[in-house]
Amino acid sequence: MVIRARAIEVRYQRGGALAVGGVNIDLSAGSGLLITGERGSGKSSVLRAVLGLAGPGGDITVLGAPPGDPATLRRIGWAPQSWPFAFGLRAREVVTMVAALGGHGAAEADHALEQAGVERPDSRVEALEVEDARRTSLACALVGEPDLLVLDDPWEFPETTAAIRAAMARGAAVLAATADPGGLPALLGASIHLTEGVPG
Repeated sequence: MVIRARAIEVRYQRGGALAVGGVNIDLSAGSGLLITGERGSGKSSVLRAVLGLAGPGGDITVLGAPPGDPATLRRIGWAPQSWPFAFGLRAREVVTMVAALGGHGAAEADHALEQAGVERPDSRVEALEVEDARRTSLACALVGEPDLLVLDDPWEFPETTAAIRAAMARGAAVLAATADPGGLPALLGASIHLTEGVPG
């Protein structure tokens, strides 16, 4: 099992309101899962709990280890939502740094940029159009053919769909979250809908 989670619970302040509660996940190799819901429903919080960036709360194992385990994180490709890059860097530099953190080289970074369809890899990230910024985020997740892809609010580019299909075909698992599911439910095969932080 790539992800086994029982009763995921996320609170962002000690004693604060529950952001997510009661979410269970069983995600096996070669499978996909989509988390849907309105904006603010807790989708990103579930992904962050799986990655070890929120919590602790619940019983979660990812690739056989607790969330946030450094060795395990090298086997996970993550495409965060929004604009997750430090200004001043070029798109190629961002993806190359992500590659290096996972023990991969420049060739793997260039391959991921090509897979994601990044058309301006030598542009500084602050000058990228939103579409190329989203593609750069996708490229970061694709470096090195990870065992688990975690995609937060993926844009449904043809390259995104192709990358998801290729990942699942080689036995990787894909966990994604979006408020605008489009064709992703059929592609990923299973989904959980959140309403105010709980499945429903």
